[in-house]
Amino acid sequence: MSASKPLERRGGENRVVNADGKPVMVVVEGSDIDAMINRGLEAIGGLKALIGDAGQVVLKPNTNQRDPYPSITAVDTIRAVARHCRQAGAEQVILHEDHRAELDLYYSPSDLPGVDIRISSSHDISQYVQVEYDKWIGDVDYDELMQLIKGQTLRGATRSLTEEFTKTTGPRIRVARALHNAPFIINLPVLKRHMMGQITSALKNHFGSVYGAHRWIAHAVGTENRDYFDRKIAEFASAIRPELTIVDVRSLQAGWGPFITDKTKVVEGVNRIIITGDMVAANAMALELMKKYDDTFTADMEAIVLKQHEYAEELGLGSGDLSRIQMITIKS
Repeated sequence: MSASKPLERRGGENRVVNADGKPVMVVVEGSDIDAMINRGLEAIGGLKALIGDAGQVVLKPNTNQRDPYPSITAVDTIRAVARHCRQAGAEQVILHEDHRAELDLYYSPSDLPGVDIRISSSHDISQYVQVEYDKWIGDVDYDELMQLIKGQTLRGATRSLTEEFTKTTGPRIRVARALHNAPFIINLPVLKRHMMGQITSALKNHFGSVYGAHRWIAHAVGTENRDYFDRKIAEFASAIRPELTIVDVRSLQAGWGPFITDKTKVVEGVNRIIITGDMVAANAMALELMKKYDDTFTADMEAIVLKQHEYAEELGLGSGDLSRIQMITIKS
């Protein structure tokens, strides 16, 4: 195969379904994460049948800064899920960290025994593979991008757009190699507010799965073109298609995000985890919890997230209509 030839996107159909083929979602209520993960995975029949002989499982947490949980995925959640992966026969459990700047680990290896921590540096294109899917719109045209960001004050990694970066043409996305090559991925998002996406959860977690320029463009263009940003949330998730999503909402980050500021409020005592193979359904349930627990979350914000769900459904990531899901609620 030519090195320049784009690959097909990874992943496949949702396998967390009941005997009739209906997608299953488990919502576990409790505060002890080990007990919650135990009960939740037991309710879907355990990981062994899902992982099969894959041998390797990659965990994709939220790691966009160094603020504590619920701003990033909690280490005790990662530890509990990794334990189940090993018990299910996984020979290797990898944690994928996305880094925008410094390459010091987010998680200490001593806190995650038996887990191999891998880093993708979002600036280093050599760590990403090019994937093509004809339903993606691709990156905005470079000249249009330059016009849209003209006069903007670009901050953080987005400043790279005024320097040299590798452009991508056509309906293609550059995906972290560690994720694209993974035979089985467990998506481990949190639930928090996002200044542009409105919420970060099952879908938005995959902004950290793709080459930095894609997401910097989305953030820069999104100030003028809301629709472009929302489509990119769905496209980046579509490039990964994890086999399982586990959202830890024991607490959530309200008011402001993705990082913590004086406008952020951490809401304790939500005491839920969400387990499903349907990323859109997971996001829809997370949205319901945000609406319930964040009194600053408006109907206009909800409408934006629902538009993201529409795009994700068009790309075959599941359904935001929770009436189409078999719901299992457990108190641990």
